[in-house]
Parts: sequence; C-alpha cells; structure tokens
Amino acid sequence: MVSARLLSPDAEGTAIGGMTKRYLFALGLVAVLSITAYVSLRQTIATQETSAAIVNYSGKRRYTSQRAALFSQQLVLGTTAADRQRARHEMLTSIQIMEAAHHGLLHGNAALRLPGHPSPAISAVYFSGDRPIDALVREYIFRVRALAACKDEELSHDHPDLRWIVATAPGELLDALDNLVQMYQGESEAEIVRIQSLESMVLVATLSVLAMEALFIFRPMVGRVREERRKLVRAESYTRAILDNSYDAILTIDRGGQVLSANRATTAMFGRNLSDFINRPFVALLPGQDLPSDWREPPQGVRSFKATRSDGKAITIDAAFTMANVDHEVVVIATLRESTEQLQRYARDLERRNQELDQFAYVASHDLKAPLRAIVNLSQWIEEDAKDTLSPLVRDHLAMMRSRVRRLETLIDGIHRYATATRPDHAPEIIDTGVLVREISEEQNGHGRFTITIPERMPTVVADRTRLWQVFSNLIANAVKHHHHDQGRIDIGVREVGERYEFSVADDGPGIAPEFHERVFVIFQTLTPKDVKDSLGLGLALVKKIVREEGGTIIIDSAEGKGATFRFTWPKRPEPRSEVAHA
Repeated sequence: MVSARLLSPDAEGTAIGGMTKRYLFALGLVAVLSITAYVSLRQTIATQETSAAIVNYSGKRRYTSQRAALFSQQLVLGTTAADRQRARHEMLTSIQIMEAAHHGLLHGNAALRLPGHPSPAISAVYFSGDRPIDALVREYIFRVRALAACKDEELSHDHPDLRWIVATAPGELLDALDNLVQMYQGESEAEIVRIQSLESMVLVATLSVLAMEALFIFRPMVGRVREERRKLVRAESYTRAILDNSYDAILTIDRGGQVLSANRATTAMFGRNLSDFINRPFVALLPGQDLPSDWREPPQGVRSFKATRSDGKAITIDAAFTMANVDHEVVVIATLRESTEQLQRYARDLERRNQELDQFAYVASHDLKAPLRAIVNLSQWIEEDAKDTLSPLVRDHLAMMRSRVRRLETLIDGIHRYATATRPDHAPEIIDTGVLVREISEEQNGHGRFTITIPERMPTVVADRTRLWQVFSNLIANAVKHHHHDQGRIDIGVREVGERYEFSVADDGPGIAPEFHERVFVIFQTLTPKDVKDSLGLGLALVKKIVREEGGTIIIDSAEGKGATFRFTWPKRPEPRSEVAHA
C-alpha cells in the first residue's frame, strides 16, 4: 500500500518485546486483578439481577393481591354466568401468581431467579409480630379461593369472605406488602453499595500494580525499542503485501476527506493511477454522491454508489466505512467492492415483486369494498321499503350495521395506504416546510380550537411532498384528535442535525405513559377503545414507516398528564434507495 504516513520515519516507542521473568510476573498480577474484577463484576450483575427479580415479584405479589380483590367484587356484581365464570378465572389466576411469588420469595425459585431465605429483618416481618405477613397472605389466598369456589346462589355483598377481602386488600395487606417492597429495595441497594466498594478497592490495587510495572519493569525494556522497530518495519511490509494483493479496494481518509493511502485494487477498480487518489478528496472518486463533508462521523453501514471508470464504464460500488486509530490519529478506512451482477438481479426482482404487491393491494382493496358498498345500499333499501313496519330498534341496528361497514371500508383504505406508503409516488421537489406545515395546520385546525405555533424560519428540503405531508399531517391530527380539552396548544420545532433536520410536534394534551411509547407506533393499536374514539390506530404507524424508509428515526418524549413531543429526522435531500435500505 502506498502511503506517506506509513513511510514516515521514527517509529521508536511503538512496541516493547521480550517475555522476561519480571514481565511474566507483572502479567500474572494483572491477570489476578483482572479475574478479581471480573468476579466482582459478575457478582454485581448477579446481585442486580437477583435484586430486580426480588423487587419485581414482590411488586407482582402486591399487584395480584389487588387484582384478586377487584375480580372478587366483579364476581358478586356479575349479572351473567359468563361474567361470573370470567371473574372466577381471573381471581384464581391472580391468586396462583401471588402464591408462586410469595413462595419463591420465602423459599426460593431458580426459574424465577429468586434465592429465598430472606434476611433476619425481613423474616421477622414475615413470621413475627402481632400480625405476621406470611399468615396474612396465606389467609388472603385461602379466602379468595374459598369465595371463587362458592356457587352462584351463595354469592352476595354480605358474604363474609368478600367483606374480609375488600376490607383487607386495600388496607392492611397493601400496607404490609408495600413495606416489604421498600425493605427489599433497601437491602438490594445496600448490597450493591458493598460490592461497589469492593470494586473500588480492586481498581486501586490494579492502578498500584500498573504503576509498579511502569517503574520497575517497562523502563528497563526501553533499550530494546530499536530492535523492535526493525520488526515493526518488517511487519509493515508484510501488511502492505496483504493489502496490495487484496481483491477489495481499501483507502484511508483523514477527517478533512483527503485520501491518505490506497491499495492496488483501487487502481484496477477505477482504471487510474495511484497518484490520482493520494492527497485528493475522496468525493472526487464518486462525484454527485451524497457523502459527508465532515469525516469525523463517516456514513454507517454498507452504502451503494454509482461511479464511472476512466474508460467511461458505469459501475455500482458497495462501500463500508470504519474508524481506526493510526499513529495516534483517527482516520477512516473505506472498503470498496464492485456490486455483483447477481445482486443487481436480486434488486430488479425485488422491485418487480414490490410492483406486483402494490397492484395486488389495490385490486384487493377494490374487490373488498364492492360488496361492502352493496351491503350499505341493501340496508338503505330495506329501511326505505319497510319504513312503516320497522321498529326504532331495528332502524338503530341497520344504522349501526352501516356504521360498521363504513369503518371496515376505512380500515381497508388504511391497509392499502400503509402497504403502499413507502412507494415514491412523486418526484422529489423543493419544499418550504414552513408553508407546508401552515397549510396542514389550517386543514387540521379548521375551527381554530388550537393555537399552533410555527417558527418564523423553517428549512427548505428536497423530498416527496406527499410523504412529508403525511408525516406532519398525521402528527398534528393526532395531537388535535386525542386532546382532552376543547382548546389546546401545538408547537412545531426544528433543528439541524448534520445532513438532516430534526422536526418536533409538541402538544399540551393528556400525554402518553412511557410503557405505551412503543405501542402507539404499532399498526391498529390505540390507547382508547375504538368505540369511545373513532380511530384506526394507523396514523403513527404510517408516520414511523415513512420516516424509517427515509433513513430517519422518530421518538416520543412524554409522560402521562404532561403532553407529548414527537421528534423525527428527515434528510435535507433524498438519499439513494439502496442507502436507505442499509441505514
């Protein structure tokens, strides 16, 4: 490999060889300390896992006790046999989980990572005092099972087991279990602090040993540096021979994008001399391609580029970029390989299949909606022909049937939109995002219920207008539709992040609990019943699909009762489809 950097003189101090007795002794000390650190780390991990399991099942025991009490009341309030049977099933399931957690916390359960054998302080809470928790839990389990075993005719609000359960669950039992959870947490934290202290001691010992090695072992070895330099030069020649005979083109690039070195395969790939590459911009090899101007953050993954050889032949190149430290300076290593004919054929086959799937989705949605429209028409004809004989209840049923059919039609349309969302319908165009968002705001906020703020200076991007419109429109519509007040506020934001913009849509609505942050992006998943709020659960799923197809990300910053902020990234200009696929 030809490289001015590799040929620069004076590589003294780069290695120290020779396995002397003192060096072996030092390695032994480091090995012992490393094993000690490893054991300490494993113990920390095991302690944290065990602590997490204990706290988790302690909390699960608390949760299932309250769940059993809830379904005990539903058992008595049930109006049908099916309701009561379901309540019994939920009661018994909750109690079974509660009993397994209780037994595991006391006696251990390897499958649940519960060690059992609680500390004396916790054992005293379980088995001592005026009201031992173990006895209380066992009596609670017994009474819930006894109530579940009662016949329907024996159930009433005055049933002694029900009254005891309802009185104990939210009071004495809940307080006792909460106290145990806090005790488990306290003991876990104390154990972790103890192990961390041990790790600190190991660290101090390791640093001391390393300092002694530096003073009494490595200093005498410095005299052997010149001999090792000769070995390094030979090793460099060996490495250069391997690189020069590599099939892949391998180049090194500095942070400014200048090529520092290139192997012989690079000349064969582009049909040029090495002098055409060294100390010249890497982007000159791939003109017109989307490459970064700052190479401190090289492109991630495998990227495909179009290039032209010196003889005019167009080639497709797969490129991967990695960071490396050479002579105490970070450089980028670019590995280039010409795409094979087979991969190109696969790409053509994939495009053909995508087109077939698009056609199938369109035809299927059309054929499914035709009989649905016939059902709506038939129900209207029946209502018109028998209007004098139909009861109000039957009319309501017919109207409900038409409503459900229309919902199904909307669902089919949504599936078709989702299936074809990432197909580029229009050529990219220059878009003023400020104008775009204002148009969407006027459309979604027709009655002026919401105050929508938009920055005075919004960026201009090159993109498919329809797809960017879908993203902003669904996010703003989501904020309007799911707001818990008649009036609200929506704030649009933007900031530049490298070759992308990060847009944000924030509202002061009811917020989304952290445990639902992933669920809201799942297709057809809603946080409220569809009968309460007419929603397909499609908008955010569609947004995520489009954003990911553009190589971006979308996240939620929200907590229940504190509004929600959706942030997504969008490229300043379109990326080649193959690049997006690998992003």
